[in-house]
Amino acid sequence: MKRINITINFYNFAGFLSSVCAVMVYMLFIQTANANPSPEPLTQPCSTLTSCDSCLKNVSCLWCYTNDTCTVYPVSHLLPPASVCKLSQARWGVCSVNFEALIIAMAVLVCVVLLAVTVCCCYCCRRCGRSSRSDRIEEEIAWKRERDRQLSEDRRAERRARHDEIRKKYGLMSDSDHPYSKFENE
Repeated sequence: MKRINITINFYNFAGFLSSVCAVMVYMLFIQTANANPSPEPLTQPCSTLTSCDSCLKNVSCLWCYTNDTCTVYPVSHLLPPASVCKLSQARWGVCSVNFEALIIAMAVLVCVVLLAVTVCCCYCCRRCGRSSRSDRIEEEIAWKRERDRQLSEDRRAERRARHDEIRKKYGLMSDSDHPYSKFENE
C-alpha cells in the first residue's frame, strides 16, 4: 500500500512540475504574442552606434560601459575576454544586466535546481527505504514469533518427559511397559 502511495505522490509531484512548466511556457508565448513586433535588425556596424539601447538592438553588438563603445560581440568566445571589455562593464541584450550578474544568477539558479532535484531524490529514496525497512521489521517479528513458539514447544516436551519420568518412578504410568502392569489387570 505504501509503495502505491509513494508512486502516486511522485506522479503528483511530477505532474505539479509539468504543470508549472506548462504555465511558464504558456505565459512566455502569451507575452511574446502580445509584445510589439520586434524591429528589423540593424544593419549599421556596431562601432557607429553611440548609446547602449541603440547598440543592444543589434544582437551581434556588445556595449562596454568602461569606454562607452559598441563593439562586435566576440562569438568565438562564450564570454567576452577582458581585452574587449571587463565582465562587470559589458552589456549584451539588456543594458541593465551585466555579465557578472548574469553568471552569478545562472549559477545560483542551476544550484537551486540541482539542490531541489537532489532533495526530491533523497526524499523518494528515503520513502522507499522506509517501506522496505517496515517489511524487514515485519519479517524479524515473524521470525521471533516462530522462534518463541519453537522454544515453547521444546519446553513443553521437556516438562512432559520429566512428568512421565516421575510417573514411571512411582508406578503411576497407565501404559503396559512398566513391570507392575500385569498385576493391575487381575
